Amino acid sequence: MTLRRICSILVLFALSTGLSRGQSLWQGQYHAKRLLLEKTQNQNAKDSFFLSSPEYYYNRLPLQRNYLSDSLILKNEEFNLVLKLKPQLDSTFTLVFANYEGEHPIQFDQVNALQPHSYPQHPKGTLPYTSTELVFSGKKTGIDYGGTLVIPNDHKHYPLAILLNGTGRQDRNYTYSGHQFFTVLADALARNGIASFRMDDRGTGSTTGNFDNAGISDFTADAREALEYLKAREHIDSRFIGLIGHSEGGVVASRLTAQDPDVKFMVSLSGVGVSGLQILDLQNTAILKASKMPDSLVNLQMEVYRELFKTVYNNQETDSLKTELEDRLGKWMKGKSLKTLEALQLADDRDKTLIYRFYNSAKSKLYKEMILYNPKQYLPDIEVPVLVLNGDADIFVPASENVASFKENLINAPVVTTKIYPGLNHMYQHCKTCTSQEISMLDEVFAPEVLEDITQWIWEIYRDDNK
Repeated sequence: MTLRRICSILVLFALSTGLSRGQSLWQGQYHAKRLLLEKTQNQNAKDSFFLSSPEYYYNRLPLQRNYLSDSLILKNEEFNLVLKLKPQLDSTFTLVFANYEGEHPIQFDQVNALQPHSYPQHPKGTLPYTSTELVFSGKKTGIDYGGTLVIPNDHKHYPLAILLNGTGRQDRNYTYSGHQFFTVLADALARNGIASFRMDDRGTGSTTGNFDNAGISDFTADAREALEYLKAREHIDSRFIGLIGHSEGGVVASRLTAQDPDVKFMVSLSGVGVSGLQILDLQNTAILKASKMPDSLVNLQMEVYRELFKTVYNNQETDSLKTELEDRLGKWMKGKSLKTLEALQLADDRDKTLIYRFYNSAKSKLYKEMILYNPKQYLPDIEVPVLVLNGDADIFVPASENVASFKENLINAPVVTTKIYPGLNHMYQHCKTCTSQEISMLDEVFAPEVLEDITQWIWEIYRDDNK
């Protein structure tokens, strides 16, 4: 366990214990980073202030108190933090928070303990739908699955969308940096008369099983178990159940839609439409370019990556893979100048670090199945309506190549609707730098225009299906 992870756990433990005597807490949020201001009163009736943040890894940092005109100034010089606020602390107030990232006005509200992240799009208050927490057992996998079924209030039977998570171990809400991607999507669907089900990944939340040993085939089996279970649920129109998959979940959606006649529609959100080998090439090139790396260095770095990708593609034997990767990289490095190797961070035995990191990922079942993925084995077998969406600023699943491949291979789908949105990243946020680092810093969870297009398209297909 890393030191950063340990610090994060300690902060969460410290902040989850609630209020003690003589203590007051206020919470604010700067993008994805929560801030907890604590005021305590000691035996001499003097106030002491502390600042905590799981995301900044602050754990009750002491703040020195000063007054400037009509403002209270709280400082921590070691971390270069300054908070400027009115001396009178109400239940809600705005202060100016300054650190190495600049100055930011932030609203703080009084709380009893650290609260979850809050974003404007997260559903709040009285909602026009019912959310039910479910746990069921897979008949073929033997795994217990936990998820949330959302049913609108104003109809008796509903079309249902099963939401499929993207890459990495994900909870049912598909949470990243506090952004609940699928909670927002489920909210939009329900407000438009569409039921949904979102599920914890294996080994996460209420779902049992081992995520680390699972691959695309296993996640497809999980989605199939959800489909079989939900067909018999009350208020679900079993004649119209479909899949909405994001990124890797889009691959799962393509596979299951091609294999199971009970799937009646599919929505691919930045789903992979090209081969696994090609998507690795496209996304790594896009990521390097987004980091402002010179083109000449991007080309050299991609030469290295392609050697490694091809090695994994051609060698699925874990026992010999590491040796072959070392051999392949060593041959590529021969004859390269020291300057080139230093630029690629391969000098001074750092090539061993690259191999170590790459091999630990590449030996997994998920990586092996993904790199061998061939959309031509699945997309031509899909015979239901398909909606394919991408953002043109997506560096993980570059839009033009993937959308083009869907169009080329969905030869038997009766309806194929595609759209590429300008200025949207992989998580469908309006972005500025559009790097992977910016994703967590944006307050938007899911672009409203995409939510609207998804719900309208599903209703149009559903209406046409019921004519």
